[in-house]
Amino acid sequence: MECVELETARLILRCPTERDIDRVFTICQDADIASFTTVPHPYRRESATEFASSVIPVGWSTGSALAWGIYLKDVRQLLGVVSLSNVQDGAAELGYWIDPLVRAQGVMTEAAARVVAFGFAVSPEGLGLRRIGWEAISINGPSARVAQKVGFRWEGNRRGAVVRLGTIYDLTFAGVLSTDDRSIPTPWPGAIE
Repeated sequence: MECVELETARLILRCPTERDIDRVFTICQDADIASFTTVPHPYRRESATEFASSVIPVGWSTGSALAWGIYLKDVRQLLGVVSLSNVQDGAAELGYWIDPLVRAQGVMTEAAARVVAFGFAVSPEGLGLRRIGWEAISINGPSARVAQKVGFRWEGNRRGAVVRLGTIYDLTFAGVLSTDDRSIPTPWPGAIE
């Protein structure tokens, strides 16, 4: 499968390339990305190079992991990445990370909503998925807010399910089906900080 470029009102979503290595490296130095994602820590330039020159193209060529770089249309500088991974049997997992300088501006919500729509759209406009899952460390409220806003429904917590940087965390998980109404976010139990 070749990389599919997607657009929103403000954004272009396209495959990151080697020209994005410096931005990937810089953004992945962020403490929240280190704490709340599976991005390697400490994040080295070699990891950014491998991500752009190998991980992204292989994921697209096999169709198993589709990652898009997020760019404002008028700037064209990488702001973050949104992906559908573990694509198989009509299902996938949504993941994302973003530059702290553009957090809380709706950029990730806009990008994630577009990727979810692509995932559910019937071929050739999309993947024709039936389900997209999401999971995050339970104290990662910003990630949960994005998932909730784009239509994911809370499915539960797994206590003590993940260790990140030497700390044990609960894991929150959610999902959305192609048949779900994504226009109105559903309530999630507990406070999303």
